Amino acid sequence: MKRLVSIAAALVAMICLSGQGQTADLKIVFLDSQRILTDSIAGKEAYSQLEKLKNEKQKEIDKIQQTLKSLGEDISVKGPMMKEAAKIDLQTRYDNELKNYNRTIKDAQDELRRRELALVKPISDEVNKIIDDYGKQNSIDMILDKRDPGMIYTSGRLDITDTILKLYDAKHQPKAKGKK
Repeated sequence: MKRLVSIAAALVAMICLSGQGQTADLKIVFLDSQRILTDSIAGKEAYSQLEKLKNEKQKEIDKIQQTLKSLGEDISVKGPMMKEAAKIDLQTRYDNELKNYNRTIKDAQDELRRRELALVKPISDEVNKIIDDYGKQNSIDMILDKRDPGMIYTSGRLDITDTILKLYDAKHQPKAKGKK
């Protein structure tokens, strides 16, 4: 949210500081990067692979969860009637299975993240190159992302970094010796 507000403020300041002739030429467009990823041919294939992996991992997790449920029921129902050594053994099996369950969930999440990065990053990199080329070819000044309010392309014409840097440096230059 803060990022959106700062971008909006920068746009308003830029428009206000620019001359009227320049603002008429300003060309700002937006796109939906998430839709590009999910609706593109490569994106659909990547997300299909991710969904398949997710379903495989979920089956593993469900199996362990069923074992945990069964052990938990045994502890509740049979526990009071069991000998102390058998109760301890059953509780130990339950604890070990719970650790296995938590480890399996974490490993599955980590693998899904790694796989998503490996599948989606190349698509995203290629799309960014296409966006840059499109912006240059169509004389677009700024391209915003509908999902992430950050700028994903800007023309050099809008960059006031050097001007602000010079103004800042001029204000903070060391005072000449002898002047008070």
